Amino acid sequence: ELNSAAGQGFQLSSARSMADNMKVSFNKLFGDTLCRNEPTNEVGTKHVLEGKQYVGILFGASWSGSCKQFMQPLQQVYKKLIEEKGKSFELVYVPATVPGRPDEDKDSFKELLTMAPWLAVPLHRKSVHKKLTRRFQVRQIPMLVLLDSNGSTVHRDISPAITHIVEDADGDSFADQFPWAEKRNTNVKEMLGDVFVKGDGSQVSIKELEGKHVGILFSTAWHYQCKGFQQMLDYMYEKLKEQGKAFEVIDMDFSPNVPWLCMPQTANEAKQKLGEAFRIEKVPSLVVIDPDGNVVTTEGVEIVNKDTDGECFPWTPKPLYDLSTLEPEILGEMNDTVTCVLLCEGCDEATKAAMAEAMLPVAEEAFNAAKMSGCEAGMLFFTATDTSDVVYQLRLSCELNEPTS
Repeated sequence: ELNSAAGQGFQLSSARSMADNMKVSFNKLFGDTLCRNEPTNEVGTKHVLEGKQYVGILFGASWSGSCKQFMQPLQQVYKKLIEEKGKSFELVYVPATVPGRPDEDKDSFKELLTMAPWLAVPLHRKSVHKKLTRRFQVRQIPMLVLLDSNGSTVHRDISPAITHIVEDADGDSFADQFPWAEKRNTNVKEMLGDVFVKGDGSQVSIKELEGKHVGILFSTAWHYQCKGFQQMLDYMYEKLKEQGKAFEVIDMDFSPNVPWLCMPQTANEAKQKLGEAFRIEKVPSLVVIDPDGNVVTTEGVEIVNKDTDGECFPWTPKPLYDLSTLEPEILGEMNDTVTCVLLCEGCDEATKAAMAEAMLPVAEEAFNAAKMSGCEAGMLFFTATDTSDVVYQLRLSCELNEPTS
């Protein structure tokens, strides 16, 4: 869905009304009905989830071997939680939208519903599958998100525990841990340890990281893709140092040939916990945290590939962007998310500034709500202050005329 608001017609009250409508409810997340046991057996979402203290969202796919392996032990945990322990809990299956992979087919979906005791978003509601996959930043499957009764995120991804479910034959020990406290510390710096190592073997205290953004690098020196990425990161790292920017890299894999810091070779437990917390299943991966230890982005590799000179450092997400300066790829994200665009290319500079100032409080409200819930924003906000390929394509797709003053 793509909403655009032309400059002169934009009213702050209408934008605030759109932001108010973003308040999470299970009906808005999943739709008015859910399936149980078979695709044609749809039940009211409000009826089956009302009063539930916790609701889990299981992202998976019938073609995934790891999802199939996960289903049976999860059924045991589900049964113990509801039938034996009387927990106020329900689970909703969502076919994940994974780029380059086939969509869930009708026969596979029907087979899954027959064997699974939980609910599912109907197969025909593909826009909801796509929306939820993006909202909860699904990168790999299976992925299990836990929400409370208000639809707020309790646990962004119980993936580290998935292995424990599979290994727990009867499901007892994992069920006893419900509701599965978040594995990732709020302050990621606390997970790094107190001491790091330079390439020459000398040690550096964590105090040296005070006031700095830190890139946590998951990489291996022998991997050809890691080698190529490390060269690009090395270039950006030196650029940022030359500019006096407060940035450091902590490499999980010690190497005497890198200019940044490395975790001690003996810090195996800390490395494992960090890998689990960020669900690192491929290398290279780069997680960027701010000086307070909060996660800025888990997409550091993509950032380094696009922002080679570090011009956008420290890459902190913003509530309001200028669409004129962004790359065409953002149009794909806009198609997946309710978007408010303030088209004001033809206005004078004072009017552009006034419109952006009027929109900012609404954008900040939506941005902060998403940040608190641990999800991506359910609504995006942009101004368009100048002509560009992206703005031109947007006007074309919305059948809008040339900008006016």
